[in-house]
Amino acid sequence: MTTATISTYYCTFCDAVKTIAIKFGKGFWAFAESYGRARAASMLSQQGFHKEARNLMLLDLGETK
Repeated sequence: MTTATISTYYCTFCDAVKTIAIKFGKGFWAFAESYGRARAASMLSQQGFHKEARNLMLLDLGETK
């Protein structure tokens, strides 16, 4: 193998790993944000702030009224 072949293979592999890592990171971030919102809405609801809890859960959908 020449240096150019090794470099090309290495860069292709790194790009694939980078793409997978970015997708995983974005998915994990979305999950964590959703979990946090659900937990916050649950606590608001337990405290009697039902309207605020509803608005918090619908905030992501853009349907707050």
